[in-house]
Amino acid sequence: MRLEPDPSQVRPPEILEKSLENVKVKYKSGAPYRYLSDQLRSIRQDLTVQRVRDNFTVLVYEINARIALENKDREEFNKCQSQLKLLYHEIPDCRNEPEFVAYRLLYYIAMSNTLDISSLLKGIPDKMRSDECVSFAMRVRRAISLGNFVTLFRLFNAAPKMCPYLMDLFVERERKSALAHIFKSFRPTIPVVKVSGWLGMSESSLVEWLNMLDIECEEGGMLDCRVYATKTF
Repeated sequence: MRLEPDPSQVRPPEILEKSLENVKVKYKSGAPYRYLSDQLRSIRQDLTVQRVRDNFTVLVYEINARIALENKDREEFNKCQSQLKLLYHEIPDCRNEPEFVAYRLLYYIAMSNTLDISSLLKGIPDKMRSDECVSFAMRVRRAISLGNFVTLFRLFNAAPKMCPYLMDLFVERERKSALAHIFKSFRPTIPVVKVSGWLGMSESSLVEWLNMLDIECEEGGMLDCRVYATKTF
């Protein structure tokens, strides 16, 4: 049986604002993520019980989404972004809407959700397309759809705001796909340094990553594409 919230325990908006400020202070002082997440969830719950859906509600969900993203909590981030989508529709002129639209697009890319990608792209107004994050996310989507992995990894290394956290969800997948393409397209060998440039990695990081994939190579050396042309990742 679901119990109704005790009205005496529900904090009014003016108290919730102070609670959010306290969470921000705790975050800056390095409080554990689980504590921060619990506090933010409690604030959200009190807002929901009181049917408060205003700019403060938007702020709570945006802060919650950022902290979840930073801590790789994909489930909590997705809950927040789903609510933000509704809130942005209800409340006009939210300052950070373009940024979170971009995050939603990158998230759909990570989930390979082509239907939601298409629907979102159709709904982005022209004035929002020039936003730094939105423009960036659209270029990422285009690079992937065209198989232009060189551009994709250049974009990754220049990603604005919290876009790198979203791209972390799919950049490994795209690097493996690009590597398979390289092995099939270049014979007999290719310099390791050239591949590192294409994949947007330092040569030492590339060598370490390839060795983890059981691909033998060393800095300054050559990759034997013939050996790995049929390798699956």
